[in-house]
Amino acid sequence: MKLSAPPDSSQSDLVSPDWFLAGIDPPHDRFHFARVSQQTYRDSAFLDHRITPRPSEMRSLTAEQLCLQSASASNSPAAWIFHTAFCCSTLLAFCLDQPQHTLVLREPAVASSLAQWLREHGEESWDGGARHVMALLSRSYAQQQVLIKPSNYANALLGGVLSGRWLDSAAGHAPRCLLMSSNLNNLVVSVLKKSTEAARLLPGFLQSLMVDSDYADRLNLPALDRLDLAQQAVLFWHCQRYHFQQVMHGQPSGNYQALTMEAFLASPEETLHSVDTFLHLGLGPERIHQTVVAGAFGRHSKAGGTYSPQQQRAEALQVSSKFGAEITAARQWARPFLRELPVEPLTPQEDPFAE
Repeated sequence: MKLSAPPDSSQSDLVSPDWFLAGIDPPHDRFHFARVSQQTYRDSAFLDHRITPRPSEMRSLTAEQLCLQSASASNSPAAWIFHTAFCCSTLLAFCLDQPQHTLVLREPAVASSLAQWLREHGEESWDGGARHVMALLSRSYAQQQVLIKPSNYANALLGGVLSGRWLDSAAGHAPRCLLMSSNLNNLVVSVLKKSTEAARLLPGFLQSLMVDSDYADRLNLPALDRLDLAQQAVLFWHCQRYHFQQVMHGQPSGNYQALTMEAFLASPEETLHSVDTFLHLGLGPERIHQTVVAGAFGRHSKAGGTYSPQQQRAEALQVSSKFGAEITAARQWARPFLRELPVEPLTPQEDPFAE
């Protein structure tokens, strides 16, 4: 990969999202940019090591070299989709990816990197750098609204984003956020569906997410390596929903909209209309209808190919049948924790514990 020397202002065009913020180095106050195109954002399911095509040119700038005024231009704050994983948030992001209206960033690596830095060093440890990150991720082509769907590993950013603490003073209103989740049973089924990968990754992932709130301090939890995968999955869901709940109670309700996977799959057009209105995207009924009947809603958001809610339900039923005893045992095992830290419905219609 070619690494360019830091350009001067006459050479740099950081106003354009063609220079994607691909990495950060907080100890050295440095930002790494990768040369991409508008099509890269559309073709990449995720903007991390899976970016497509892989960039061949990069630039690295310190905060001192970076001119925030030119880099952020006058873009509105990006809207965010925070989620608890395995809840169709990537599918939602693809449905909202409409080039004339939106520029969607799915799981940019820098969001996870920033979240981990703040977990380890505190929310105020790199405020200036976090402001740069927020501005640089908000760049768009023409008048597109930027939507950022980070990995749920970046949920540590939720409170700061919702409060607008990292926005430039000229940015106006705080970002609007979607908070998306599924019920407990569907999350556990999704984890067990990918049991080999989950068994390798989930313990470390869960350990980080539990730092995002006082969750672990409130409960007398056993060591994670003593738990089976279904038990870990229950805690994975519970700690994230508890974190969402804590943050939501401290924010004006007009700053966020809560969504569930179950409602989205059951009524996709209604859900997308609601999101379109809340985020002021201007997609309109006809575009949304086409997305549902002949667009992104009918494709697998990660693997590609055709896919439908019926197929998703059939696969979930197979996993539930295969692991039914483990799921039931894990839910019973977790009852004391669920009583100690109750989880409220994310929306008035949700039953978080439906089986």
